[in-house]
Amino acid sequence: MNTLGCQMSPPSTSSSSPLDTCSSPPPRTLLPWRPPSSCRGGGPTWDPPEEGFQGLGVILTLLHMLAIPRDEGAQVTLLSPTQLKEKFPWINTEGVAVASYGLEDEGWFDPWTLLNAFRRKATSLGVQSCSGEVRAFVTSANYMTPPAPSSARIKYVHVYMPDSLEYQPVACAIVVNAAGAWAGKLLEAEGLPRALCRPPLPIQPRKRYVFTWHCPNGPGLSCPFLVDTSGAYFRRDGFGGNYLGGMSPPEEEEPDPSDLSVDHDYFQEQVWPRLARRVPAFESLRVRGSWAGYYDYNTFDQNGVLGPHPRLENLFSAAGFSGHGLQHAPAAGRAVAELVVKGRYETLDLRRLGWDRLVDGEPLQEHGVV
Repeated sequence: MNTLGCQMSPPSTSSSSPLDTCSSPPPRTLLPWRPPSSCRGGGPTWDPPEEGFQGLGVILTLLHMLAIPRDEGAQVTLLSPTQLKEKFPWINTEGVAVASYGLEDEGWFDPWTLLNAFRRKATSLGVQSCSGEVRAFVTSANYMTPPAPSSARIKYVHVYMPDSLEYQPVACAIVVNAAGAWAGKLLEAEGLPRALCRPPLPIQPRKRYVFTWHCPNGPGLSCPFLVDTSGAYFRRDGFGGNYLGGMSPPEEEEPDPSDLSVDHDYFQEQVWPRLARRVPAFESLRVRGSWAGYYDYNTFDQNGVLGPHPRLENLFSAAGFSGHGLQHAPAAGRAVAELVVKGRYETLDLRRLGWDRLVDGEPLQEHGVV
């Protein structure tokens, strides 16, 4: 059986994962929580990352209570403003009702290192990787006469190689759409019957900025990954008073995603005042750098779309995690693999992340996007 995975290109400016900040786990996850042992030395079945998991915790400063996944085994405690101030004296607790603090197996990791570890292991198991652009499909509907069929199978995918005007038709039994921010656009490609691509996949690229700065008097080595009530976030970036962070803009102020230029005024006017309010030491800092990347943003409910397409019988999706993609990747990858090989979920029942909610118009809202 030939399985074709339509993924983002290898490291490039269009990729999301290498540009992320990657805390783990996210504020509210619909995937059952599991300790990220794969980020701390790996296990006997795969090659561990060269740079490990930084287990210094994640703090969420909350205006109100959120669902905390303690019933899934996450070691999370809730801190009052007084308790928060005692544990982290550098925090200004004004406006905080309660803080969620991860006690173990939370922190951050280097996304590009982890992604390469997954890639190396897949290659060692016989996966063949080809870098190209999918521009067209050939389906069983192309060989049918009217009336239009109610479903179809993808027979071939046209893959254009870099710096070439020619394409290679690739026969496939299974197609997995893991094209990240362009997963929605991929299903608009030539050859896919428009009537069968309903509902559309509501995933689009959203540009996000990450800024780095130096503050010699900032939080020390025990500084966790902090997500503020305002939506601003930061974490320590190595040693010596270096930090990185950012903030998602409101819907009505989304930046143009056509390029990855950075709006430096956004840090000065929006991010910095919020950070300095929560961490007074940040009132004096020096910006060192910045970059921009893409979220594969699900405009319907900000949750991933996982599983089989309702009308394209051999198409599976794994995209739309809206900034949580690499954190969810091990669970999502296992789930799709089980669907492909076994025809059903076995380890995790993730049917509620499937296409049915799009068909029925019933969002499964994710409120923890930062």
